[in-house]
This record gives sequence, structure tokens and C-alpha cells, in this order.
Amino acid sequence: MLHRTFLGKLLAGALFATLAAFAADLTAGDKKDEKGKKDEPCKGTVVGQITAKGENFVEVKADGEEKARKYVPHWRGGAPDKGGGPDKEMLKQIGKLTVGSRVRLDWEFEERLRVVKIEVLKAAEGKEAKSDEKKKDGPEKKKLVGVLTAKSEKSIELKADGEEKARQYFFMGGAANEDVRKALEDIPTGTRVVIEWMFLERNRVLSIEPLKKSSDK
Repeated sequence: MLHRTFLGKLLAGALFATLAAFAADLTAGDKKDEKGKKDEPCKGTVVGQITAKGENFVEVKADGEEKARKYVPHWRGGAPDKGGGPDKEMLKQIGKLTVGSRVRLDWEFEERLRVVKIEVLKAAEGKEAKSDEKKKDGPEKKKLVGVLTAKSEKSIELKADGEEKARQYFFMGGAANEDVRKALEDIPTGTRVVIEWMFLERNRVLSIEPLKKSSDK
């Protein structure tokens, strides 16, 4: 009798241990799946019409959506001062696109919507294609006049005339802005200057010159 009782307890213990191990494996598997899902970027594919484009973005109104969405290339190569910038191959593809064309676009979300692949299903025709040809390529360049309030190795701050606060303008990558860096060596903060800038991921300063007073001429 005692032998049967002992054997029954032994079998019950073994069964419990097996079930516990099985449950632990399931839990671990679920956690791995959850971790894998979190690590995967949100991505998808849309089909629709190009409503606008620039040197570093394309805007597509997908079928069934009320508004167009802007898609930009992935950033490659590290920080701008180390030569980093939007993916060059994707910039070339965007440059060949025409507003009004119907496209299929693969995207993923990394800080913002990124275009991974784009395929033209039907090229634009008529007025839409002609109007797009007249548009200037690349981001619009602008000029500002104001006071240089700060400068560093990566950027400057300028309080433009009519603005309440100073804004930050970053240097371009590589050797593109060596002239700006050199010019800044002779321009102390507090000087009124004129800058040329454009928006490329963020405000970028392209050139800077001090404004001379009439008495200095």
C-alpha cells in the first residue's frame, strides 16, 4: 500500500514538472515573438498618385486616403559633418519622377515615413507632366538678414529681422560648407549678417556674409 502511494506521488511530481517546463517554454516563446515584433519597423505598400516632389522627398496620395503623405529617403553615412545625407540612389529615383504619375511605393517608418522602393505604374500625361518640368529641382534656397547670436562647430544661430527668437541653422556635410566655416572665423557674434539657407532634413546654412554699415564703405 505504501509502495503504491509513493509511486503515485512520484508520477504526479514528474507530470507536474513536465507541465511546468512546457509552460515555461511557451512563455519564453511568446516573449521572443513579442521582442521580434517590437524590433521590426512598421512598413507597408501604397498605390496612388504623386502630388508633389522635391530633391529629397516625394508626396503620394494613396488610393482611399483623403490626404497625401510625404515620404523621404533613409539617412545614410552618419552625421552631416561626416558626410551623411539622404540615400543617394533614392534621390536619383525621386529626381526622375513626375508629378501626376501613378506609382507603387514601399515604405517603412523610422522617425518619419521613409521610401524604400518606388515603381511607376503609369507616367503623368498632359498638363501635369508639363507643369512638373517647369519646376525647379531641389529645395528652395532663401535669404535672411539678422543678428548672429551664436556659433559652434556644427551650426549657427540667427535672430532674423522681425522674428522673436533666434533659429538654429546647421552646416552641410563634407566639404560643402568649408567656405561658411572659414567665413565664420572672422564674424563675431552680435554681427548683422545675411545668410543663404534651405531646408534639407533641417535648416541648413549655405553661405554667410557680414553686413557693412554705410560708414564702413
